Amino acid sequence: MHECGFVTDCVNANGDDINEMVNAELEISLRTFFEHVNLDDLYSVFPSYERDPRKGMTLRQDWAISFYRSKYKGDRCYFVKWSAIEFIFQEINCGWAF
Repeated sequence: MHECGFVTDCVNANGDDINEMVNAELEISLRTFFEHVNLDDLYSVFPSYERDPRKGMTLRQDWAISFYRSKYKGDRCYFVKWSAIEFIFQEINCGWAF
């Protein structure tokens, strides 16, 4: 299995690259997202979320966050939409077939 790390967000990326990614997005479950991304990277991007629901708000509990698979700059990526910002996780040139 390939593990994707945080690459960028839509605020710091080229708008055309983000548009292409969003136009090809496929919504996925949190479970699928977790299977493909580096969780340490994920929680460093979202430090206000807890891994343990007994300690506070988790990603699963937030109704305003969603998870997607797509391609960013030609390679598969996984991204989070949070507050109308896309946070992109990717392993560059990983050789996945989309």
